[in-house]
Amino acid sequence: MDRYFFKKLVLFIGSVYHLCILLALSIAYIIVFQFISITLLPENVTWIYSSSMQTLAALIALLPISYAYFLDNLDKESYENFDSYVLEKLRKDVYIEMMVVIIFALIIIVLNLFGFFLFQNVLYAFLVALFTIDAIALIALYIYRLFDPNRVKDILKEFDVSKKTDASQKIVLLDEFITEYLELETCVKDFVSNENDNAMVNDLPLYDIVDNLSKDFEELNEHYNDFKEIIFHRNNLIHNYNDTTVDYSKYSKMLDLQRLFNKFNNQFVQRKIFTNVTKINAIIDLALKEYLEDQQNIEDENKVSTDFKEDITTLLHSYFISDYYDTISLDEAEGIDFEVIQNNYSNKRLVGIDIKAISSKNIKAITTAFFKRLEKRFMYLFLINYDLKNNHFVVYYKTKDNAIKSFII
Repeated sequence: MDRYFFKKLVLFIGSVYHLCILLALSIAYIIVFQFISITLLPENVTWIYSSSMQTLAALIALLPISYAYFLDNLDKESYENFDSYVLEKLRKDVYIEMMVVIIFALIIIVLNLFGFFLFQNVLYAFLVALFTIDAIALIALYIYRLFDPNRVKDILKEFDVSKKTDASQKIVLLDEFITEYLELETCVKDFVSNENDNAMVNDLPLYDIVDNLSKDFEELNEHYNDFKEIIFHRNNLIHNYNDTTVDYSKYSKMLDLQRLFNKFNNQFVQRKIFTNVTKINAIIDLALKEYLEDQQNIEDENKVSTDFKEDITTLLHSYFISDYYDTISLDEAEGIDFEVIQNNYSNKRLVGIDIKAISSKNIKAITTAFFKRLEKRFMYLFLINYDLKNNHFVVYYKTKDNAIKSFII
């Protein structure tokens, strides 16, 4: 038996409810011993011992059944609402309390056996009866705690060691905290799925990802304790929101982890997919040059094909090929003509390309509005404009310092 077992034993046996029962039974025994004279026949004493043993034995037999029922309900309903650490602690605590009750009841049965064979004493029989009542009271406490709705809330409070809000700290609303928490979860899931199957993290909550995968990812393991603090605090906030406030220190840690894992994800893109915007420019350059070569056979060189967008996007599909991303275009794309989407949990939009054929005098205003409208949706944005008059393409893109540049094909 480990220290945790003895700690739970003391807490359970020493609960206010049980101490009150013990006090009441002790007072009853003292009153009977000092002021009341009870005369029982030997067969009455024997009946007390026998009834006590039979009652406790029947109740002990029911305890494993109640525990099995509890586990069945836990498996069916709670995984959607609680992280695995809560469920594991519930299982362990309920099991320990059941064993405490069983051991206590077995001790009372042994005392009954001693009395049955050795002591035909009325006061001893009365003492055994009081202990039997105490054991029944403990069983009642066990059953009550088995279905106590506040039990989970107490566990969440126990895991969340948070400071009281300092008046000098910024006040953070629950909705704001939860929004940033979901963003952190997405960042971490993206990080894990950048080079792995999305199914590895799709249905896992952040707690299970950190707990089960930290041994495989050094970056997760390095910040393991910070993750746990944030997760425990988030769960406590959700289920005990009436008497818990956001701990700003944990909120700050969460934002720091967001920035860190966003950095890791961007580094992955730059290392494995697109080193920089120049690499994308080169791919677009190849696709558009092939298109222009194909158009040389058209009789009227100054007439652009009505389905030129489809022709260009088809070429872009053939040039943007990688195991790390997929491409979609036209009707399948959202508000743009061509998209490169990373094969990770959030399907991060890497490249957005829009294709136009408008007058060069209007292109500047349109380009500025285009980048402003979509700059937050894509890591890299491009606008390709076909200059009909000069029969060439002008490709506009943004640099890291947000300057709009262009090149002609």
